[in-house]
Amino acid sequence: MRRTFSQIKWAVDLNTGKWIKADRADRKPGKGRYRCLDGRCGRDLTVARSKYGRQHFRHFRNSHAEGCCFHSIRSKDDRHRAAQALLQALFSEALKRIVPMPLLVFDAANGRREVLPFISAAQVVTEWECPISRRKADVALLDDEGGAVLLVEVWHTHAVDLEKRMDLSPYWWIEVEASQVLADPTALIVRNHGNLPDALAMAWEQFQLFAVLTEPT
Repeated sequence: MRRTFSQIKWAVDLNTGKWIKADRADRKPGKGRYRCLDGRCGRDLTVARSKYGRQHFRHFRNSHAEGCCFHSIRSKDDRHRAAQALLQALFSEALKRIVPMPLLVFDAANGRREVLPFISAAQVVTEWECPISRRKADVALLDDEGGAVLLVEVWHTHAVDLEKRMDLSPYWWIEVEASQVLADPTALIVRNHGNLPDALAMAWEQFQLFAVLTEPT
């Protein structure tokens, strides 16, 4: 059976220290130019083209990158893990001012809103356990004392339901979709959120509230 390798869309350009999308990368960069964004991997990447002519990154052959979360993405669980790793890398480097913070995009009742967050945190971890509910969050930005500054849920099979919303209620949190994160982590489309300003409420939330307020007694 022929092995398949993932078409990685983002990497670090070691010449500039910045993140770069594959369609803007040099076609023949050579080793040592682009680096994998999985912190547990960190191997060199090369540039390839799909049968449709689109550029993407991939690991060099025989690089023993099988443990990298971007090496082979076949299932929804693979996409979930890869999105977690990409968000952890992005927020970690944004906190160090290496790359910009991602935009948060909201489909609010008064139209689409793009917000540039200003976040002060000390570290970014995955699978953080809420000390009260014991609920695990996919990605957590933590302060110096280990308290949650922002939680990020990555949707891949099940969205945040009412029970999980209650468990996350003490915190600021957002929910994003795994495939969208992998396609463009620089602009995160927020599917759901909690404890953020009312002006950023999802359109369906606003309509639901309006229906309740106008319901006859």
